[in-house]
Amino acid sequence: MYRPGKKTAKQGAKKKKLCSSEGCQNIVIKGGVCTKHGARRKTCSSEGCQNISVKGGVCTKHGANVKHKKCSSEGCTNQVINGGVCIRHGAKIKTCSSEGCTNLVQTGGVCFRHEAKRKKCSVERCTNIVINAGVCIKHGAKRKLCDSEGCTNHVVQGGVCRRHGAKLELCSNEGCSNLAQKGGACIRHGAKKKKCSSEGCTNLAQKGGVCIRHGAKRKLCSSEGCTNHVVSGGVCRRHGAELKLCSSEGCANIVIKGGVCKRHRAKKKTCSSKGCTNQAQKGGVCKRHWAERVRV
Repeated sequence: MYRPGKKTAKQGAKKKKLCSSEGCQNIVIKGGVCTKHGARRKTCSSEGCQNISVKGGVCTKHGANVKHKKCSSEGCTNQVINGGVCIRHGAKIKTCSSEGCTNLVQTGGVCFRHEAKRKKCSVERCTNIVINAGVCIKHGAKRKLCDSEGCTNHVVQGGVCRRHGAKLELCSNEGCSNLAQKGGACIRHGAKKKKCSSEGCTNLAQKGGVCIRHGAKRKLCSSEGCTNHVVSGGVCRRHGAELKLCSSEGCANIVIKGGVCKRHRAKKKTCSSKGCTNQAQKGGVCKRHWAERVRV
């Protein structure tokens, strides 16, 4: 019931202030400006830590407890999205308003593919996406590392990497250890991946609804005159892209899985077709058996 002199919830809702720097659409952090234009955020009080303070003057790594509600479905430990449940158990999420598109909304009612704007690195002429502090990885943005002592893997969940306990949702099919992609299942057990929109093409869509063969562009190395594809940090391997090396002492091989190389027991999946020992490429099968599926 409306009462004179009292603001309704809609009227009382506060608008978030925008940065006072000309043309900037970032939200004010402190002193009328965003972090990009000089606002300083409190850092963790633990000695030598540069992480942002979350609660009680410390970051999550040094004891700040941030509780996330868990899904109300029995036995489910996923984070609540809305309505007391996770996405797997019925939480509704907004999808892109472009006709026929099922991607998640990012900004302005559309997904990244349909021109939702992503912040670009503040360094002049750099077109990489901002990771934190207004810059990309190439220009100094730091990705959080696993809390486990001596581990240099990136955090996946709860302050740790997969090797040290970060839990990722697995396929709901009994006995399957593949990661869930969509609808609680892996690609092998029915999670659908978008195919290239070019007529008759069965390649997976990469960008803009098409595969690389039909025009999906891959980023090129930012080193002048280099046409190699980016591996990490905006550069190719030749110009300094770092690849993770095997964690076994003295080994310089590239990591395959679980922090180790093939020689040190990183297991590669084999084709699921009966009697076939070829390495699995797509959908749990090798190239030979994938081609047979496509023909059918």
